[in-house]
Amino acid sequence: MASQNFQTAILLSRPYLTREQIKRAQQNTIADRRIYNQKRISVFKFLCDICVQFKFPRKTLETAMYFYQRYYVFNKFETEMCYDVATSCLFIACKQVETIKKVADLCAVSLRLRSIVKVSPEMLDNCKKRIFQLELHILETCCFDYRVNNTVHIDEFIVKIGKELSLNYKACHLAWLIAFDALKLEILLMVPQHTIAIAALKIACELSDDTEWPNVRYTLFESDEPSVNEAYFDIVNFFINVFDLSDLKDNLPQGFRKLSIETFMDLKRKAGEEKGLKEPENVATDAYLTKERDYTVRERRYVLSRKRINDENRPTVRPAKKDRIE
Repeated sequence: MASQNFQTAILLSRPYLTREQIKRAQQNTIADRRIYNQKRISVFKFLCDICVQFKFPRKTLETAMYFYQRYYVFNKFETEMCYDVATSCLFIACKQVETIKKVADLCAVSLRLRSIVKVSPEMLDNCKKRIFQLELHILETCCFDYRVNNTVHIDEFIVKIGKELSLNYKACHLAWLIAFDALKLEILLMVPQHTIAIAALKIACELSDDTEWPNVRYTLFESDEPSVNEAYFDIVNFFINVFDLSDLKDNLPQGFRKLSIETFMDLKRKAGEEKGLKEPENVATDAYLTKERDYTVRERRYVLSRKRINDENRPTVRPAKKDRIE
């Protein structure tokens, strides 16, 4: 009987990547970065509109944006598919943060927001099928790692950390608004949510006339200075580059001084040299980033521990046969 080769792949979950790692992986998936960025802002507004329709909390939107951006790190970006991908990401997010909605309800609103006046039963059924098909690919992109976005969310930690640092309501409110714009950024793929919350609070304090940012030991909040700096500069650069597209511009707390691009440029100037996470040396040769995902492999397994992979790759040592004694 002829033997058959059985292909199998094992992948380690790496829920957070550095900036250069993301850029390297996206060389395989995004042909025009400018178009992708423009669509990402449009998709964010699209998801916001759906969340408003269903009165979802912000953590649902945050989780959907993580899944959406993570998907396009490892899957080719196609403009005609991005709204279906976003709807599927929202469907998964609803299940993860327990704001459950039927897929038919999500599809109906999703199609209507795309200016489809009359949604036929056939059109709705086809949309549901696409959402279910994309769901598996999105979860595979995240290695089925449900630790991410499970219990930690930016807005909740702004309140908790702000209270721990005895910051006033005005600064925390501003940080809450700043963090909403941060949901549009790839910083979601780089550092955990509580670190983004710290960075948003720091920016809010620096923008406030009556609140100073305390000398914080980031280790007390399970973070570190490079991670906070990565989030800090990513958010500040966003406001410098596209302040007019930010939600913060038109939603400042009452009585707060007017902000502008120059305000954030001054903030960056005072912060000094831009620094953040250290980039690994093997970015250009890391197969996890350089090779396109092969979904034709019959068996794909995903693990959370590198030890599991090392154990499987370790060659099996067979005991030597004992000499026969006649």
